[in-house]
Amino acid sequence: MKRVLSALLLLCMLLCPALGEEEDVSFLSFQTAPSVTILTPLARQSYDAGGTLRVQATGQRVNRIEATLEYDGQRVTVSQEGGSFDHTFETYQYTKPAVVTVRGYGALDAYGYESQATRTVNILSPREKLFADMFALAYRNYHDPYYYHAPAQEDWDRGVCKNFVMRMFDTFKDAYAMKEFPDLALHMPKNNSKVNCAPYDYGVEWRIESAEDGSPFEIAASFRYDTSLSKEENQANCRAVLESVQTGDFFQMAGYYYYGNGPHSLLFIADYDPVSDEVHWTDSNMKNDKVDGYHWGYMQYDAVRTAAWFVDAICTKNRGCTLYRLRDDLYLR
Repeated sequence: MKRVLSALLLLCMLLCPALGEEEDVSFLSFQTAPSVTILTPLARQSYDAGGTLRVQATGQRVNRIEATLEYDGQRVTVSQEGGSFDHTFETYQYTKPAVVTVRGYGALDAYGYESQATRTVNILSPREKLFADMFALAYRNYHDPYYYHAPAQEDWDRGVCKNFVMRMFDTFKDAYAMKEFPDLALHMPKNNSKVNCAPYDYGVEWRIESAEDGSPFEIAASFRYDTSLSKEENQANCRAVLESVQTGDFFQMAGYYYYGNGPHSLLFIADYDPVSDEVHWTDSNMKNDKVDGYHWGYMQYDAVRTAAWFVDAICTKNRGCTLYRLRDDLYLR
């Protein structure tokens, strides 16, 4: 037993510093690192109305806070002393996404540099913000019985497909303008008339309007069945339209599909996926039924079909489709 105790005492003397010996420990090693929190803007937010962007932040154990706004290759930095930050950046007619980086600077470290904490938030472009708002509205409507199953027989009924996609846009359009035509109110064109669609079926396109008319939509791609081509060539041309689908595109088609025969409008909520050949969309009245003899339409959110499914629905004589895309120069008024 004595041998064991002696061995333990020797081991303790070797491993433990001599009594009264001071360790060389930096004062900063006892400090907690600085932290910073961005209060505004929040994630998935765009610029504020009126062409500004307010940045607010708070910090713990910081002497100053610095915020940097990066937009389209430009960088603006503002620094304020203390543990809080509040600055409004001018962003009039900004149309592209941006990045806000906030840094809180604390005490000097062992090498003489300011310790710091960094937080970053991505600012959506106005166009991206419009997409997010429309999709969120469609999602809420999908879970609302008033819209999920709605009358869809008369031109004014809320369950009609074109009325649905138009409401998705109209709900938010007044907050936006085109940089090229800042004074024009925006609108979505109505469907073109049966006479103007001829020789193709009604529903292959909207009325022909331009930005000068207040329409912020451009034709991204279109297909019309061409009887001078083979069926396979027509199918390839139709497929090319579906493969070009991007998030936020509106789609106008005339076809024969599982739930109907004729015109239909919808809003794509994701890019075409070449791996699965799928597109995702939201709409109303593709699926439908009757209530007391009156036509009612069902809403869909995140409906999924392959591009091949759409080709089969559209690619017949006198049928076609048009893909509409919002202009890139939208900004928040």
